[in-house]
Amino acid sequence: MSLEVKNYKTLKMKKININSKIVMIVLFTITGLTSTLSCEDEPDFRIIPEERLAHSVIAISPDLSDIGTTVVITGVNFSGVRGNNRVSFNGTPAIVEEANQDGTALTVTVPEGATTGTISVAIGQTTVLGPNFNVVGAPVITDLSVTGGFPGDTVVITGDNFSSNLPDNIVAFGGIVAEVTAATITELIVTIPDGALSGDLTVTVFGQADDNDFTIAPAITSFDPRIGVPGDTVTITGTNFSTVASQNTVTFNGAEAEVTSASTTQLIVEVPATAADGPLTVEIEGLLATSVDEFMIDATTLLIPIAVEEDDVEESTVNGQMNLTSGDLELGELDTGFSPDDGDGLPTIGLRFINVDIPQGATVIASNIQFTADSSNGTEPVELTIYGEAVGNALPYTDTAFDLSTRTQTAASVVWTITEEWSTSSGEDKTDAQRTVDLSSIVQEIIDSPDWTPGNSINFFMVATGASATPSGTSVGREAEGFSDSNPNDTPEFTVTFIQ
Repeated sequence: MSLEVKNYKTLKMKKININSKIVMIVLFTITGLTSTLSCEDEPDFRIIPEERLAHSVIAISPDLSDIGTTVVITGVNFSGVRGNNRVSFNGTPAIVEEANQDGTALTVTVPEGATTGTISVAIGQTTVLGPNFNVVGAPVITDLSVTGGFPGDTVVITGDNFSSNLPDNIVAFGGIVAEVTAATITELIVTIPDGALSGDLTVTVFGQADDNDFTIAPAITSFDPRIGVPGDTVTITGTNFSTVASQNTVTFNGAEAEVTSASTTQLIVEVPATAADGPLTVEIEGLLATSVDEFMIDATTLLIPIAVEEDDVEESTVNGQMNLTSGDLELGELDTGFSPDDGDGLPTIGLRFINVDIPQGATVIASNIQFTADSSNGTEPVELTIYGEAVGNALPYTDTAFDLSTRTQTAASVVWTITEEWSTSSGEDKTDAQRTVDLSSIVQEIIDSPDWTPGNSINFFMVATGASATPSGTSVGREAEGFSDSNPNDTPEFTVTFIQ
């Protein structure tokens, strides 16, 4: 019984082995047939890598600059994928910022640590070399010989990293290129060009630049209107004005005006109250422009000399004695012209001007009294307080004691301080030094009086004040000529300018 079972199992195993071999044979046969059929139906197929064209560097721009500068590398067959292009500056890797899709340009930044040497571009396993790139520092301006000037002026620029080769240095004033006349690595000498503008003075060397503030002198080309009165608006046209109104100082023949609006080419100003005929000026940071044409005040000016000897007088402060015939006028010093019993009295001066033809309601814009020096002895400073007589028509002086000091004085007054020594030399004895300060406020008060009529007379008082109230002698102050028939040009003169 057991023998039969064993033989049965053995026989069964043999059948399984035979069946497996048959299956394997069938599979191999099918596979072979399939392969044979595929080879017969399809052509021969192999994967072959695409051949890449060799790349090369043609040029770099710029070829000389500082760390951080953008450089464009031109060439052929660069990769359009920027990361596939590996650029180095003398061995120091750089970042490729941009790669043209046509493979003709790469934009890179000079990396930190780069040194002068060859630029290389690697793609895959191939590296090609380009031109040398020179690493140099950007120019630095450390000092200017002047910070402002006129076209044609010379400016010395001190600094570093300039070029000793003149054409390599490009200097501009507000964008207008200047001529460089001399150059070293640390100094440039340039000429301010015509048309230069205030703003940045720039120095550019090999594409790198530094700048500094520079002021070009203003220039006046025209102004409008040419004739006007105080309070009118005038437009001044020119160049290199400051856009900050307060930085432009404008004068009308010396009288400062208010600037109400400003641009680099135009100023709008108000004619000042004390303006007189003459040129306009614009000053910025000590640089002065003067107009060729003169501004004319649409006003009337009167010049009135003392008419008679009795209209310039002195009153003694000791006893009020009146001297109506003094040949000269002592200003801030004792006078020996009074009677002996008065001693050397300190005089108060009276000046009366007749036929003052100012219409009531007019506006006085300037006024003064011009003297002629009679002596050059006095050297001490003189202080005189000037008043007017508060009346619409000043009466003639009399020899009554205190005739001056008993007259009513105006509320308005001015102080005339004389510090300059006077000269009696011809041409020097009748100048600004012998002219009073402006008397407009006094005259205005008088002609505003209800009883003022054109052609009336005006009286002025000159009172010694301050240190001049107690002078030490007869030759310490100043002496002016009084009325003179023989020399009428020496007579005191009253000038007044007014508008209606």
